[in-house]
Amino acid sequence: MVGHIHPELLSRILDLRILIARAGEQDSLKWWNSHALTKDGQWALKRLYPRYAHYAGARLSIAAASLVHAQKIAQRPAVTLFGLGVELDAQVMMQLDLRRLDDTPFDIPPAIHSTEELRRLLSQIVDLSGVTLSGPAEGSSNGALVEVGSINQEQLTKDEKLADAIQRLSAWYLNSQPNQLIVPYLRLICA
Repeated sequence: MVGHIHPELLSRILDLRILIARAGEQDSLKWWNSHALTKDGQWALKRLYPRYAHYAGARLSIAAASLVHAQKIAQRPAVTLFGLGVELDAQVMMQLDLRRLDDTPFDIPPAIHSTEELRRLLSQIVDLSGVTLSGPAEGSSNGALVEVGSINQEQLTKDEKLADAIQRLSAWYLNSQPNQLIVPYLRLICA
């Protein structure tokens, strides 16, 4: 059961999802194939949703990233940036709906061609100082997993613990390369 998570934190998680989803597009680091946030994808979505193409693109790209993460995680009890649990995921995506209803504009990040570009953009949303980015990754050449810690359900309901988890998960994408996604996850401890 998810408690009351501060809307600013939910909004930051949404911003991180949009940024990482953009980084994974085919004109960027090529981790998934949605095209929803690319120039061509936005062109097509503007024909369907003239006022809300950015929002539709964000939703589609986040869905593509979520699917890739879920496939890589498989049956592990785990939490990822794109899989925080049904209730928390719904709260995060509600932030996108609220922005659309308020006509809050947001810019789609530009194509991201290197982890240095990603680092620069990530550091505008989350503090990357003090995050250790070393550890073994398990997986294959088309993608890997790395456990960056553990968390329990209760901690997911606490703003401070959730913010720390999101910071660690987000920073670990900097170990990925073009065509080589490393999916960071936190082992979910069932109490």
